[in-house]
This record gives sequence, structure tokens and C-alpha cells, in this order.
Amino acid sequence: MAEMSVEFIGLILSLAIFLSLLLVPITSSVAQKVGAIDIPKLRSVHTTPKPRMGGLAISISFVIICLIFFPLNIFFIAFLTGLIAIVITGAVDDIMEISPSWKFLGQFISATLFVYLSDMQIEHIGNILSIGDIQLGKASMFFTIFLLVGIINALNFADGLDSLAGGISVIALAFLGYFAWSVNHDGLMIIAISLIGAIIGFLRHNSYPTRVFMGDSGSMMLGYVLGVMFVSLNHTAPQLPLSALAMIIALPLFDTLSVMAGRIFSKNNPFLSDRRHLHHRLIDIGLSQPAVVSVIYLAMFAFGLLAIMLQSKPDWVIFLSLVSAGLLMFSWFLFVRKTGICSKKWTIPYFDKLRQSDVYKLMAHWLERWHSIGITILVALLLPVLLAPLFGLSGSKVLMLYGLAGLLVFFSFRTRRAADLSILHGTLYLNIFALILVYNLSALAQFSWLHEYINGLSVIACLWVMLKLVFTECKEIIFLSDFELLVLLIIGFVVFIVMGDLQVSPMVLQAVQNTFLISIPFMMVMKINIRTHGQDRLYIFLPIVALVIMATRVSLA
Repeated sequence: MAEMSVEFIGLILSLAIFLSLLLVPITSSVAQKVGAIDIPKLRSVHTTPKPRMGGLAISISFVIICLIFFPLNIFFIAFLTGLIAIVITGAVDDIMEISPSWKFLGQFISATLFVYLSDMQIEHIGNILSIGDIQLGKASMFFTIFLLVGIINALNFADGLDSLAGGISVIALAFLGYFAWSVNHDGLMIIAISLIGAIIGFLRHNSYPTRVFMGDSGSMMLGYVLGVMFVSLNHTAPQLPLSALAMIIALPLFDTLSVMAGRIFSKNNPFLSDRRHLHHRLIDIGLSQPAVVSVIYLAMFAFGLLAIMLQSKPDWVIFLSLVSAGLLMFSWFLFVRKTGICSKKWTIPYFDKLRQSDVYKLMAHWLERWHSIGITILVALLLPVLLAPLFGLSGSKVLMLYGLAGLLVFFSFRTRRAADLSILHGTLYLNIFALILVYNLSALAQFSWLHEYINGLSVIACLWVMLKLVFTECKEIIFLSDFELLVLLIIGFVVFIVMGDLQVSPMVLQAVQNTFLISIPFMMVMKINIRTHGQDRLYIFLPIVALVIMATRVSLA
């Protein structure tokens, strides 16, 4: 297939996000009318009833985008048929709470429909035991269906915390999409990008503390799509080792297998709900919900990086690394659980003594009094935008800079409720990254002083953040919220992995990578500004009016 352009990818992603944002409130209203409400149970983490059919918005927006952009062929018909079956199964369970056996039947039917109609099967596992390639023969169809059902259940079981199933699906889709791009499979790339956009739109309402759950109509659909991409990549690109692809979704699979084995060992139904899952156990050892989600995101991302690093190695090396990584992770968890390290409150006696000193109190008082330094750093960051017309930049580039500057001011000083902060911080980083990227690319073209200016300002921002961390109560800014961390991981993946494989000028690649790193201190400064000046409407009104006036003058010139 022809290589997909950046503009085409951006169009698919934007449309998917827009549709998902539009549909989530509608499906939430429908969920309340049909009684699809999640009532807190003994194993539940939430404490108030909430609608649980938000995943239907993901599914509908995803299907619409695929119908627009995906070529109509046998694979798409098979994929869509199985997708409809799994979404119906999930929606019925969201409304009526059917038994595990009926859910399993729906999962089995959807997996069988896809495998039978597409004729895509996993026919060999590879040389994972160093004794030769293991061929499945006549068992390949049953193995493929069993694997698809297993992945569906893995994502279904992972949907236990706010934004957990959605976030790990985005990470898995990013890596599976990377492998699809590496073998020029545009169809699977369209699936990955469309679903990533649909999930991001849903996370706007699902980040901690959530307003709506995705329910089984969402989580089982996510598992189905990940399973289809897994099988399709193995079938159409046999040069990709099965073990490397499995490593991408290894974490939820390991968790599901260990939990089901524990239930069977306890002589219980393997599909019985309990608090044995990894996210429940991490909460039980003292981590907060956002911290648990962040830990699992990082673990998923680490497994994906390992898959890319080892893809060219022998099958047995990849398989051994996969098993070793899984054993190491769960051994660490057992160690932490038994020692209670995470639940203990650690203190540094010397630092506690330092806090009582007059010098420390004076510094803390000075930093609290001169909190406008954060505003000064923001103004300094926007100064090149205000001077842009003097540099001879074209009208379109100046207007783009004004737009980014206006958004940055708007995001920094608009009052938001606590549930929106995760989305706000992630969007803020995207805005800062885009602004500084324009600066760095302009520095490469004609304004070399911009590079030194932004780097120096980034150092000042970093020092300011460090002082605030040490001498004031701003320690929460170093803890990344779920969506914020997800944005950093995905952008970092694109900048350092994907762009590294593209035919990009070394100078441009270095500029983009440098932008990713130096944007982080500015994001921290903006988070402090939001905490301190979130309700200062004067800060948002005057700069935006000035930018509108200047933009109008530039457009009329």
C-alpha cells in the first residue's frame, strides 16, 4: 500500500477524537435511561453509582471512521462482523449483567466469526524453545480463537480503575501500529489510529475521578481489536516474531493468567470477580489510584520498548526475555507486598530538621511572596511570539504562533474542576511542545538566537520548579496524572522511536527531540501557575485581547 501521509493520519485522529467527544455524553444519557449503572460492590474502587456504557461511544466513533477510510474487503467485513458481535455482548452485559458463561459465549462467537470469515490464523509459534519452529497444524484455528478470547478477557479484567483499560490500549495500539507501519500495512494503521483517537476522546470523561465507565461494551471491544491486530500482523507479516508481538500485550495477559490460575487453585470459578488483579493489589499496598494507573502505564510502555529492541533476535531469546520480564515484575510486586515498602511513610531526619531552620523559612516565605515568577517565565516564553512580526515571518506562521500563545494563556489561567486537571495538563504539554517546536524549527531556518534563548529559559524554569519543590508545598506537580503521562509517553515514542526510523534530517530530528525534553520544565511551571493563579481572570483577558488585536493587524497587512 502507499505510505500514509502525516496529514492523513492527523485527519483520521482528529475526526475520531471529535466523534468520541460528541458521543460520550449521549451514550451516558442512554445508559442512565436503560439502567446501565455501575453500583459499587465489595470489589469496586469507586463509591458512587456511575453510568457504564461510555465504551459504546468509542465503538460507534471507531466504526464510523473505519467505514469512511478503510477499504471494503473480506478482512474488513470479517473484522466488522466480529466487532458488532462483541459490542452487542458487552452492551447487553452493561444493561442486564449477564452471567460469565453467556459473556464467554459472546466472546467465542465474535472470535470465531472473525477467524472463520477472514481465514486468518496463527499457524506457527516460532522457535521459542530452540528446538525448531513449532507448527500448530490443524489446531491453528482453535488456538487463534482461544488467543482472541484470552485477549478480550484480559482487557475486560483490566477495566478496574479510571482510564486504566483505555490508557493501556492506547499504548498497545501505538506499538502495534508501529509494527504495522514497519511492514507497510496501512489498513491496520487506520484501525490503530482511529481507535487511539476514539479512546482519547473518551478519556476526557474517564480520567480520575471519572464521570462515566466504558463498561464491557468498551473493554471487550478494545480486547477484540487488539487481538485482531495481533493475529493479522502475525498472519500477514510472518517476519515479525510472535513473541515480540505478544510482549506488547504481555502485562494484561500475565495478570489475567495469574488471576485465573489463583481462582482455579482456590477451587473457584475462573471468571469470578474478586480483588486479585494487579491494580487491586497495588492499591492494597498503599498506592493511590492515579499512581497505580501510572505504574501500569510505565510497565506497558517498557514491555513495548522491549518488543522493538528484541524483534530481530532469535525467537527463543525473545520468549525467554518475555518470561523473565514477567517473572521479574511479579517477583518485585510480591517483594513490595510482603515488605510493605510502599505503604510506609519514609522521612529524612536531616531534611525535617532543615525545615525548622530560619534560612528555610525565609526561602519559603520569599518563594510564596514572589509567586509571580511563574508568570514571568510564561511571558518570557511568549516574548518571541509578540516580536514575531519584527522578524519578517510570513503571515500564516505568525497567526499560528498567536493561536498557540492564546491557547497557552487560556489553558494556564482558566478555572477547571479537579477531574479536568489530568486532561488540562496533557493538553498543556501538547500546546507547549507545539510552540517550542515552531521556535526550534525557526531557529534552524533563520533565527539561531531562538535556540539559545529557549534553552536558557528552560534552565531557569527547571531551577524555579526545583526551588518550589524543596521550599513550598508544590510536591504534587512532580506526580504525573494518567492522561498527562500518557501524552508524554506517546509523544516520546513518536519523537525518539518513530521519527528515528524516518528519513528525517539529523538537525530536524535533534530539534524535535530537544523540544520534547525542554518542554517538560515549562509544563511544570505552568502546573504551578494553574495551582496559584487558576482563578485570576485578568491574566487570561488582557493577553488574549492583545493577541487578537495583533493577529488582526497581521492578517490585514
